[in-house]
Amino acid sequence: MKTLLHIVVTLLFTLSYGVLSAQINFSENSHDFGVIAEDGGVVSHIFRLRNTSSKPVVIVAAQTSCGCTKVEFSRKPVLSGEESEVKVIYNPMNYPGPFSRKVTIVTNEGALKQMLTISGRVTPRVRSVEERYPILMREGVRASSNAHSFGYVEHGKMAQSTFEVVNTSSRQVSIAIENTHSELEFYAPSSLAAGEEATINFGCLLPENSAIYGSLSYSVWLVVDGVRAQYPFIINGLAIDSREENANNRAQMIAMSENFLKFGAVKCNVAKLVRELELCNTGDTRLEIRKIELTGEGFSADIEGDSSIEAGGRRVVKVTIYPSRLPFGAVVEKLRVVSNDPKRPVLTVRVSAIVEE
Repeated sequence: MKTLLHIVVTLLFTLSYGVLSAQINFSENSHDFGVIAEDGGVVSHIFRLRNTSSKPVVIVAAQTSCGCTKVEFSRKPVLSGEESEVKVIYNPMNYPGPFSRKVTIVTNEGALKQMLTISGRVTPRVRSVEERYPILMREGVRASSNAHSFGYVEHGKMAQSTFEVVNTSSRQVSIAIENTHSELEFYAPSSLAAGEEATINFGCLLPENSAIYGSLSYSVWLVVDGVRAQYPFIINGLAIDSREENANNRAQMIAMSENFLKFGAVKCNVAKLVRELELCNTGDTRLEIRKIELTGEGFSADIEGDSSIEAGGRRVVKVTIYPSRLPFGAVVEKLRVVSNDPKRPVLTVRVSAIVEE
């Protein structure tokens, strides 16, 4: 009987919600602002609505899909047959390019199914040198960024990118790169004139027979007039086998029994806890496990047995946490397994725990 009553109540609520949505009618659902300037100030549009239901309706909230969009409305009840307005305001500053934002209107009866949409295209403003080059390195030399991630760096292939710099001082300065990593190469001008912009080209090359796998992290220094900059250039990546070398092994595939290993709540005075994952080779050729890494102090991971897994074979990966070395609260780290699988050279599993007193 209770189940039947619950179904009837749910059905009635659903029907009334649908009727309400159909009886709060907007004269239009969308508005295109066309082309607007990023620094031209806010723009707005008024959407008019009519209450065609038989009872008053109160707008209590408006939910937007972005902080650049705000909504103004009256909380005065809209009586049956009366009209009201919803003003949608858009601030284009720092949002160059095309945009589309949605607004959900919430009344005293719930959220309306009929959403409002504003759209348009923002022409970018001219940005200052400080905006384009936000990082002050030294002596008026600024950089657009001081960090770069290559993603995958394949053995035997040069990965390349650039850093952009500018000299905002009133005099010429000398620049150089202090690089102690043999895998990295840099090409930079020897000096920058006042106001000059330049590109620093760099690349990372791991030999085909390299034994380096997994996370790469390099710090190199820009030297201005013989003095190190206050921030280094930081370069990251993930070292893997050449994919071309393994391109014929299309059926090879690495798989893990879980993609999120949860230790749950653990006491801080426990010496260590161990959980097991199963690593599988679902392909038809041998899988080589190049490296297993688990970032973060208080975690470790090891594979049992040989690092080679034959087709259809399995290996156990033991994941260990040391709660006494971890901070209180929720802790999440990444377990990475690097292999010669060309489709999925790096498999990532998240490992979590909640450390309690």
